[in-house]
Amino acid sequence: MEKPEGLAHLSDEVLTKSYNTAKGILIGFIVVFVLLFATAIFITIKKGFGVFTILPIVFMSVLMSNITNFNKLKEEMKNRNLI
Repeated sequence: MEKPEGLAHLSDEVLTKSYNTAKGILIGFIVVFVLLFATAIFITIKKGFGVFTILPIVFMSVLMSNITNFNKLKEEMKNRNLI
């Protein structure tokens, strides 16, 4: 049996629910990332270079992955005229 490609195999209801969940997670992650970035800058200014200086750079890949997945969901919803 062949495995379905991408998001095309999802029903409209599941796709909408996944989109809304991904949107909430992405917004939350962006808020946390901004706080992490601000904290890293503050700690770097106060105490100098350290682990907290590097953390935003490390988590940037996770943020980019979340944005990419969210954009794929958004594109599939636009293709189905659900947005």
